[in-house]
Amino acid sequence: MSKLFKSLSVLLVALCLFAITGETSEIQAATKKVSCLKKITRTIKRKVKKTIKHTRRAIGKTGANVQNAIADSAVKAKKAITGKKKSTFVKGHYKKGQKSLTNGHFRKVSKGGKR
Repeated sequence: MSKLFKSLSVLLVALCLFAITGETSEIQAATKKVSCLKKITRTIKRKVKKTIKHTRRAIGKTGANVQNAIADSAVKAKKAITGKKKSTFVKGHYKKGQKSLTNGHFRKVSKGGKR
């Protein structure tokens, strides 16, 4: 019985090793080698896209700052003339994870608030 058990266990181990080596060779055959030039072009393309995104956002933020300054001066002028401040201007901004700029807008000032 022990000879039969030993021979079966050796056969099972050999079969498992054979199956594992066959799978790795299939995996290696499926992966393609990428040339150095291709890797460089991918990296450059990725960096260019990232730079364009940051530049676009910076231009949007600058425009929002200009609009905010104009609106704030108008609110100050109205307060100086009328003596009342019913609204304030909220500057345009990007929320976390948002791709587009939220436009600036007026919001009401609460009477009892600290604003």
